[in-house]
Amino acid sequence: MNDLAWSADLAAFSWLVRWLLSGLALAVGILGITAVWLALATLSESSCSWLALFAAADMALMLRLGQAPAGWLRRIAAVFATALAIAASHWFIVANFFGQALGLDPIESARRLGPVLAWAMTSLSLGPADWFLLAVSLPLAAWWAGKGRTA
Repeated sequence: MNDLAWSADLAAFSWLVRWLLSGLALAVGILGITAVWLALATLSESSCSWLALFAAADMALMLRLGQAPAGWLRRIAAVFATALAIAASHWFIVANFFGQALGLDPIESARRLGPVLAWAMTSLSLGPADWFLLAVSLPLAAWWAGKGRTA
């Protein structure tokens, strides 16, 4: 095996490892922001949509900490992870609301909650300002994730 082929294999392996670590960091970030969002929404009895901006910053930070290669793929990963964090947070907020009413813990309630009911309750509880914050968080995640050196 020549040095050029070995160098290419090492570069591909390094790229893969960096994305695997970044994916793990994103999973931790999504779980963390979902837990914080659920706690604050439960304590304040509101949707706390301003936390979507923190979710966007958190996902961009997690991708940087995981050393994901800069570029369009990192931006897409940040937007997707932010959207997933928003969806998971609102799912658990609705599940917690129904769980308290029915005497279920949040995990059991989230397991039983259907997408139609979750969407209906979420859309009824959010106002125009909330929708604006949720929508703005996605391009912000892409912008924050894209800042820095390009690969």
